[in-house]
Amino acid sequence: MFSKTPIELLVKDFSNIYNKCQSVYELVSHRRYNESLVLLTTAEVYAIAEKAYVRCDTFPELQTKEVENFVDAFDAFYFELKQYLFHDSEIENEALESLQLRLAAMSEGYEKVNASFDLF
Repeated sequence: MFSKTPIELLVKDFSNIYNKCQSVYELVSHRRYNESLVLLTTAEVYAIAEKAYVRCDTFPELQTKEVENFVDAFDAFYFELKQYLFHDSEIENEALESLQLRLAAMSEGYEKVNASFDLF
């Protein structure tokens, strides 16, 4: 039924995770953001991540250092985002800069995953 390999599906999941995280960052970096939309998008990205984690647990060929580094970068972004969303009333510039650095780490991790699996 599906012709994509577990590697291709994981890379697609990681792409979706990264793109959704960029969207969340854009939403929280505006002065008047819609909190409901931020929470919905954050929940969506977490659901995609959970699916990717299950995929990684199921297929040993996905358990590489590059995959682990991307997951760690996402986890750091997600944890920090939750701290700001649920504990701070307003996200300050330092927090936005930190989230931007977390996104950069995710981008770099994603590129390394692609290179390690020689997909592009």
